[in-house]
Amino acid sequence: MTAIDFSKSVKTALAQRAAYICSNPECRCLTLRLVGDEASKVTYRGRAVAICGAEGGPRHDAAMNGNQRKAIDNAIFLCAKCAETTSRNRGAHYPATLLRHWKEQHKRWVRANLNLRAEEPGQLRLVRAAALRIDNTATASLPLKRGI
Repeated sequence: MTAIDFSKSVKTALAQRAAYICSNPECRCLTLRLVGDEASKVTYRGRAVAICGAEGGPRHDAAMNGNQRKAIDNAIFLCAKCAETTSRNRGAHYPATLLRHWKEQHKRWVRANLNLRAEEPGQLRLVRAAALRIDNTATASLPLKRGI
């Protein structure tokens, strides 16, 4: 299989946008972990995965050119386990439409859940929670793989 080598800037921006959390809605594990007692040592288990892969790779799209394949729009941030699982069998069980849905859903989830301030009014929290429920209900028809 051929993997796409995203630039360091794309990988960094993708991880930051995902808050270093796996974008698979059934996983959402934190991809950073402290090593020992030293706060400066961290292990990193996140990966930039191509939504549409290179020729011979998972979910190849012949209509895309090389620049489009290496762009941040064609990448999703996943933990190492989910990255491996979604790339098996040329990505047959995880189509590009599903990965794009995960990425968009994760972006909304991060905004709704991780950018809250303690002093934020309770009504605004309720609005955010309701919006997240509406998003999840509206997209519930898309298949989500279990057992990752």
